[in-house]
Amino acid sequence: MRRTTANRLFSTGFFFLFLFFTLLALLQPAAAVPVSATGLTPGAASQRNLSTMNATNVSAQGGYVTPLDINGMSITQSWQGYYGNISGNIILADANNKSLYEWGNGTSINGEIYASRSDTIDWSSIDCATPVHVAAEELYLDQASSDGDSVTNTFNGTAHTAFLVGGRTMDYCPSTYTFVDGAVQTTDFEMILLADVNDEIVYATIIDNDSTGYNGATHDFQMLVAENEKPGNAGGTPYFFFTELGA
Repeated sequence: MRRTTANRLFSTGFFFLFLFFTLLALLQPAAAVPVSATGLTPGAASQRNLSTMNATNVSAQGGYVTPLDINGMSITQSWQGYYGNISGNIILADANNKSLYEWGNGTSINGEIYASRSDTIDWSSIDCATPVHVAAEELYLDQASSDGDSVTNTFNGTAHTAFLVGGRTMDYCPSTYTFVDGAVQTTDFEMILLADVNDEIVYATIIDNDSTGYNGATHDFQMLVAENEKPGNAGGTPYFFFTELGA
């Protein structure tokens, strides 16, 4: 009889202990995840006009063989660039969108900006893009990995600032840096290639408040997204933008 009572007491205690830890887990706040950008205001797009470049020449003379080094340019048909500024607040608000308090006042915002062709990213599974994802994105772009502007040759590094996406640490992902004042650099405007469990590609960039950008003016972000503009595929592709902001 005493053994039965002890067993019941142990079972009851174990049940309440299990219930306590279950409730404690349920009460833990979920990790913040990127949210849809609340507003996008695109400016006028521009592209370098190579047809206005002055033609150059060299004199040909019969009977001579002349060494000749040539430098040329072409416009990529695989990438769209975005740059600009971001504003926003960190809020404490209820389900009716009523704020009890807000931080930031639209200035000195830290965090990341994300862009994807999908609006249903599984942020709980987001991780570094793998070689399989890179190959799939090159297939979308009608690229070979050896192409000069391929995904492989664009996101050709893994050295970037570690950051959190929905509570998950992103580090050593395929990455690159956009230019500053027309020159290559490895400090500002980092870009990172991510993907979720459904193989949806996400282009991410870390916000750099009021930093000198590609054109010498100050921007908060610069980023690239893939777009296939090769013959037979020309036409815009919608990209959805998300933000994950911090203080």
